[in-house]
Amino acid sequence: MTALPTLENLPEALPALPLPAHRGGLFARHWRGDYSLARSYWVNGALIFHLGINMILCIVLTIVLATLRGKTALVLIVGFGEIALLVAAYVWALVGVWRSARKYQGPRIWPILARLAIIFGVLLSIANIAQTLEVIGRFAEGS
Repeated sequence: MTALPTLENLPEALPALPLPAHRGGLFARHWRGDYSLARSYWVNGALIFHLGINMILCIVLTIVLATLRGKTALVLIVGFGEIALLVAAYVWALVGVWRSARKYQGPRIWPILARLAIIFGVLLSIANIAQTLEVIGRFAEGS
């Protein structure tokens, strides 16, 4: 039976191998904060998330709620699914901007303003999600 390795009987560490370069597409690079703060905030956050994903999901939710009015189970499943997708996309957008702000090397005011905007946006989003849940509940009841 072989003994488990300990610090005393381990061979010397191999020479350090270079770490692989960060790879990935838009979603992975944004998540890691690899894009500039301006791109993360304005392109990925404002355009892609708010005007793209957010708008599409809100339109789909509105159409689905109007179509499925009174069908409680379907309204709840679709409504909660939409909210889950929206929250996941929102977390992606916020984390990427926050990490870009942490890496930002320019004037200190920009990462501070970006993070304040994120905090303010999260507070508004909590209120918005609560309101959306109330609307989904009303549609599920059929009223």
